[in-house]
Amino acid sequence: MEQRLCRVILLLGAVHLAYSQIANRIVGGQDGDIGTAPWLVSIRYNLMHACGGSLLTAEYVLTAAHCVPPDHLSSDYDVLAGSTSLANSDSSAQSILVDQVFRYPGYSVDSQSGDIAVLKLKSLVVFTATVQPIRLPDPNVQFPPGMSCKIAGWGHIHFSVPLTGAQNLQIGSVTIISRKTCNCLYHINPGPHTLSSISQDMMCAGSVDGSVDACQGDSGGPLYCYTNSNWYQAGVISWGDECGTPNRPGVYMAIPAYVDWIRSVVPGVQVDYFTVDQTPQPDNDNGCEAADGQIYSYPNSASMVLITLGMLPLYWLTAYFLTDP
Repeated sequence: MEQRLCRVILLLGAVHLAYSQIANRIVGGQDGDIGTAPWLVSIRYNLMHACGGSLLTAEYVLTAAHCVPPDHLSSDYDVLAGSTSLANSDSSAQSILVDQVFRYPGYSVDSQSGDIAVLKLKSLVVFTATVQPIRLPDPNVQFPPGMSCKIAGWGHIHFSVPLTGAQNLQIGSVTIISRKTCNCLYHINPGPHTLSSISQDMMCAGSVDGSVDACQGDSGGPLYCYTNSNWYQAGVISWGDECGTPNRPGVYMAIPAYVDWIRSVVPGVQVDYFTVDQTPQPDNDNGCEAADGQIYSYPNSASMVLITLGMLPLYWLTAYFLTDP
């Protein structure tokens, strides 16, 4: 009996750990219409919303690798496109089964680096006013700190508070934050399991006060920005520390770091080179300004230690406790 109780406690601990760190990821969003983000799709596991994704072509969808654990059958997934509401699908909505999953081969559960996956659909979606692909940036494109972008999804509206009723699409505006400042913010009062290393393949966006953020069930969805007369996907919603937490911006996989791999998997994906005509917001010389107004010194390289999660063997077991709303 005691051994069984210990196993239950360990499992619950793993669920809480992964829930707060990995599954994140709209807090502070507003009701939106799928016609304003026609590339956004709901990725469903056994017909239940699990994650967000974005249409790259009529046959391929981009999402996060942690949304599609390797022990899950691709045939148990489908993609819902063209619907604003999850509870009452639009008459023009399209549901397409997933045929194959391509996970980035360098994906690391420990560091969350490489949290990218591509889904190949069994049949083609039909492009309409509410179903359209999104363009991707060239590897040399930079989205400057201070740039305003958007996130969208059907995830929780606060930590552990699911979207209810018609489950209408939520859209929020977020600001890109430099890696230097983001790393600094994650070093403010870190918890014992805080993932505090923002690597070069990641980018941060949100607000220091946590007023707008992605949340549980939004994972895999796009961070998208309007520039040069087009919408471009800058990142993939990946991880964070709970949702809407001060000093903990959302962390995204940076598309320019992975677009060459994506092109190798997805024929016909639209990739453009362009420059963003906006001056980057400079980092504070003295450190990062926290939500309480205090200035915290930037961490030195010796302190940039990535904390490995202690219960990772249970991660895949808990993945869909985390992404289902």
